[in-house]
Amino acid sequence: MANRKKVPVPGKVKNQGNGKFKIEKDKNNEIDIDIDVLENGDYEVEKLSVDDLPTTMYDGNPIRWFNNFAIKKNGQYINQRYKVTIQGISNMGRSRLVIFDGNGDPYYYTGPIANDSFELTDGDPAVGGAP
Repeated sequence: MANRKKVPVPGKVKNQGNGKFKIEKDKNNEIDIDIDVLENGDYEVEKLSVDDLPTTMYDGNPIRWFNNFAIKKNGQYINQRYKVTIQGISNMGRSRLVIFDGNGDPYYYTGPIANDSFELTDGDPAVGGAP
C-alpha cells in the first residue's frame, strides 16, 4: 500500500501562524484537526483525500479515517516532532488511534494521548480510529 495516490483537497487548511494549522474535514465522517509544528520554520500543509486509504487493520478491525494531510518544509515531507489535536480523541473508550504513513500497513498508535493531543514525526500521515 506504499505509494498511495495523494489527492489534494484545496481550501481546507487554515494557517493560524507560528506553525499552527487547522485542517478542516472534507467529508461528513471526517473530523477537523489542529496541527502545531514545534520548530520554527516555513511549512506547507496540505489536506489530502481519505478515499484511497486502507479500510481495515491487519486484525480485521474497520478503520474510520478522521483526516489525512501532509506537512512539508522546503518541498520535502518533514521528519520532526509536531502535535496533532483532535477534539474528543481522549474519550475514544476502547477504540484505538490508527496512523497510516504510507510505508506498509496502518498501525495502532502506542504513544501517549493527553488533552486530546498526541505527537507524530512523519510529515505525511493519515489518522483514524478502529473500531
